Amino acid sequence: MEIDIAPVTLANIEFYISVGIQSYKEHYLHLWKNQDPSPFINAHLSKESVVQGLNDSKQLFYLIKADGSNAGILNLTLDSDKEACIPKKNLLLNKIYLLNTYSGNGIGSKTLGFVHSLAKKHQKEIIWLYAMKKGKPLNFYKKHDYTIVKEAFIALPHVLDEEKEMWLMQREP
Repeated sequence: MEIDIAPVTLANIEFYISVGIQSYKEHYLHLWKNQDPSPFINAHLSKESVVQGLNDSKQLFYLIKADGSNAGILNLTLDSDKEACIPKKNLLLNKIYLLNTYSGNGIGSKTLGFVHSLAKKHQKEIIWLYAMKKGKPLNFYKKHDYTIVKEAFIALPHVLDEEKEMWLMQREP
């Protein structure tokens, strides 16, 4: 499958938001009380939050296309200071969300290749992310040489207690 990873602009922001919301709901409703992910969507996938991110030079937003169709989204942060244990020259992988119909086709691996190339281009020492302790993403990142650094937790309200545990993972570009 041929993929294209295009920067998000005001011209394609609606696609980013709609694909992001749909893919999030397809994969993560089980995390939320009453299967209501609105705290996450309001904080990270509302038009206001994405426009605000586009105006931040440290935030990078991409629309992932597969064979010309919208397949997922990617969001990165340059030099995040969220975690003291992470070197200053870092790339935080906030989101790779793929629609169900595109999962398992190698798109995630190709997208990670793009992320690794981007980290090298920007001369980052570390790529890091938060991964759920349960589920497929943990094994996906392990398969791509990410290692567990420490425990972390989802801080948003209304996440089920049994789903809050995460791992902070990292790898060199």
